[in-house]
Amino acid sequence: MTVIKFPPPANDRPRQYPPMFNIPPLTLWVLVAFVAVYAVFAVMPEEMAQIWGYRLAFVPARYALPDGFDIWAVVSPFTHIFMHGGILHIAMNGLMMLAFGAGAERMLGAKRAGAMFILCGLCGAFAQLVFGWGSPIPMVGASGALSGLFAAMCLRLMQTGAMPKGRFGIWGIGALWIGLSVFMAFAGGAMGIGDVAWAAHVGGFLGGVLLMRLRYFS
Repeated sequence: MTVIKFPPPANDRPRQYPPMFNIPPLTLWVLVAFVAVYAVFAVMPEEMAQIWGYRLAFVPARYALPDGFDIWAVVSPFTHIFMHGGILHIAMNGLMMLAFGAGAERMLGAKRAGAMFILCGLCGAFAQLVFGWGSPIPMVGASGALSGLFAAMCLRLMQTGAMPKGRFGIWGIGALWIGLSVFMAFAGGAMGIGDVAWAAHVGGFLGGVLLMRLRYFS
């Protein structure tokens, strides 16, 4: 005698609902780092926050002065990525991380997306150094890193056919992204919002395009 087990009727099966927030782990930890660093500086005494904020921010003048190069010149290209200058700044970069970071992480995996994030942040800092040589104005934020993730995500979508390449491919998107970054730089200054490091946006985007040409990321 054979016993056949039939599946329960559809109405009797337990329903499985997708999670309300489905954030990949790397993206989530980066967002936590953004908020944690901002919170630490928010509760610091003002004088201490200014001292450490300047040390950990990326300052091009450190590399132009003979006696300016110190340990912070080595550390700040990494640490400036996780620092932000205000609620609006961290909110915008947080939304960009949710969009571009999560997309890149799902396409590349956590390890490659994490490497892309840091390397593009360094590319953004290098571009800021070149175009702002000798400037004492500190730069903070993940804009360069996020621009690189945006470029990587667009390239992967083009490779899979999910995004049309158009006539100019990634360079058409790059021109729009660079144009928007430059416009925001001038508009932000005119409206008193603050300076936008357009060079970091450009450097990060170009870094993302070049890194995607490497075998490790492709």
